[in-house]
This record gives sequence, C-alpha cells and structure tokens, in this order.
Amino acid sequence: MAEKSRKFALRVRPTRYNYIGMFFSLVGFILVLLCLVGCRSASGQSLYFAKITDRPAGNLTILYGLQGYCVLDKTTNCVSDDGVMIVPFDVMVSNMLNATYPRLVEDAIEQDQNLNPLATPTPLHNPKLFPAIVMCLICGGAAFLIGVARTAFYRYVQDEHYSRGFLAWGSAVLSLLLVAECSVMYQNGVKELNVVYPHLEATEGPGRPITGVAFAAFAIAGYTYMHGCFAKDDVEIEDGYNPL
Repeated sequence: MAEKSRKFALRVRPTRYNYIGMFFSLVGFILVLLCLVGCRSASGQSLYFAKITDRPAGNLTILYGLQGYCVLDKTTNCVSDDGVMIVPFDVMVSNMLNATYPRLVEDAIEQDQNLNPLATPTPLHNPKLFPAIVMCLICGGAAFLIGVARTAFYRYVQDEHYSRGFLAWGSAVLSLLLVAECSVMYQNGVKELNVVYPHLEATEGPGRPITGVAFAAFAIAGYTYMHGCFAKDDVEIEDGYNPL
C-alpha cells in the first residue's frame, strides 16, 4: 500500500519550486547569451566589457565584448572577432591601437615591475572562455527544458534523479569561472591601460556584473530545483512532500 501511495505521489503536479527554478535558469541562460553576443553588432554595443576613449575627451570610443568590438568614430562599425578574447587584455588592446589609432598609445609611461606587478611581461594567450560559455549555455538550457517538460508532461516526466538541479548547478560553476576570468582579464587590463597610456581612458562595462547576476540566477535555480532532495525519508514524501 505504501509503495502504491508513493507511486501516486510521484505523479502529482510539480511544486512551485520547479517554476522558480525554470525562471532563474532561463534568466541565467539569457544573460550569458547576451554576454557572448555583445559588441558583435551595433545592436549589442551596450553589452561591452571594456571601453576605450581618447583623452582629452573626443569623438572616438572603442567598446570590447567577448567576441567582437565596436568603433564609434562619427559612425559605428562593429566587428565580430574572437581575437579580442586574449590575455593580457591591455597588451592586446595596445597592439590593436598601435595599428589603428597610434596616437592613443604614444608617450607610454615605463613601469617598474617591482612596484607594478601587472607590468610583468606575459605571453599573449587565449583563456579558452568560449568552450566554458557554450557548456554553461548547454547546461542552463537543458535545466530549463527539463523543467518545462516536468511541468507540461508531469504524468510522464518525473526527473527522479533531479538532473535539472545538477545541470543548473553545473551552469553556476561555469558562470562563476567566467566571472573570475573576466575579473582578471578586464579589471587588471583596464587598470594597466590607464596607468601606462596617458592619451586614453579605459573603463569597465556592464559585462562583468551581468555574468555575476547570471551566476546568482543559476545558483538559485539549482537550489530550488534540488529542493525535493532535502526530504529526509519516504514518510515525508507520503505526507505530501513531493519531488519537484
């Protein structure tokens, strides 16, 4: 009788935690996707990670995203280029500006490596963020879709092993990696550009905070999706505490 009752309980409608998890997993997915496509076209120029302007203030503005950049100089020209995802960011920017706007990198101030550790020469390399972002999107999208299936087809889709919760937490870990890497890449790069080059001003954009919000969204989604795992025994399930 108890086994029959449990089977019946497993087929009830999903609880409110499933809907909360669906919402936050979708939010995280959209935010990470926006970060990925930022500055690849004029419509995404506001989703940048770093901004370069000439000093004193003029008409030139260069916006850098993860896989592209936009040049605003009377007209707006956006280029999709994964070559901008390079560490150290300040060295990549200085090399690019030296070929396009050399006046911005003139009169560079020599740095003492003992006083400024960020000035220590580091080989240019790709931090391989793109595969991590793709995996984050796959996990987050799968968590959302399983939540939708659990809602729409709850009689057939039970997700007894809480795969959508583990997928959401996997996305949270990957988005946290993105936050950490972007902090090192852009925060240090912007600081070094302002110290070394007196004819430009570098500032951070909304990209890094957006990745932080995406991490929080995925973490909340994972917690709410996994809420049913916190049942201590079968008695709680039979008394109405049902898996999501």
